[in-house]
Amino acid sequence: WFQQRPLFGKTVLVTRALSQSAELVEQCVQQGARVLVQPVIEISPLEETGELDAMLGQLDQFDWLVFSSRNGVHHFLDRLFQSGQDLRALGGLKLAAIGPGTRQALLDYHLQPDLQPATYRAEALAESLQPEAAAGKRFLLARASRGREVLAEMLRDAGGEVQQVVVYRSTDVTELDPAIERELESGNVDWITVTSSAIARSLVSLLGEKLCNADLVSISPLTSATLQELGHSQAAEAETYTIPGLVEAMSD
Repeated sequence: WFQQRPLFGKTVLVTRALSQSAELVEQCVQQGARVLVQPVIEISPLEETGELDAMLGQLDQFDWLVFSSRNGVHHFLDRLFQSGQDLRALGGLKLAAIGPGTRQALLDYHLQPDLQPATYRAEALAESLQPEAAAGKRFLLARASRGREVLAEMLRDAGGEVQQVVVYRSTDVTELDPAIERELESGNVDWITVTSSAIARSLVSLLGEKLCNADLVSISPLTSATLQELGHSQAAEAETYTIPGLVEAMSD
């Protein structure tokens, strides 16, 4: 029965940050794959928290708190608790989540988001929030140390007052595991997962032409576009921009 699973006999290289790779690894294994793990980005707490701490003391000045990743949820709320506050500090805020993973991260803290767009990308989140922003609402965006500015720009264009606060660090991995390098050079890897534009860029920097030794599977059109800008094409793309959608794209 195991041999009938759609990824049986395939080797998948998972490239997400180590702290968030477990779900993808588990789902690939469930579909019969052999899984290798080579994180190409690292997610870590801020070294300096002064700006974040100051913003945590001003939450009553905002109407919306917007999360564009589950990492943002965890690092924001963990720092909130470390500062001596609790969930009552969010009592006057509406919460927005970019997708189901971010929504589940909020639910893990017993927080129900007020808004989640049907399409899991920044543009759709901004479009869902824009009717609120037109009334001059105040938005606080919890974000990584790097990333796209489109969410803030679209909300400002719609008349919203937007503040952004960095809540965690995202950095590139610069050394490739020699064992993974041997697997790639030997042609033993069938699929390489690409779950964000940041991962796409780091992959190209870290692996170079070794990326051509396996098929790339992208989590979204935006990630696919980044790969193409970097001179690489995806062999498959998720129809729903989630981890299950990514695994399904490899299984088809």
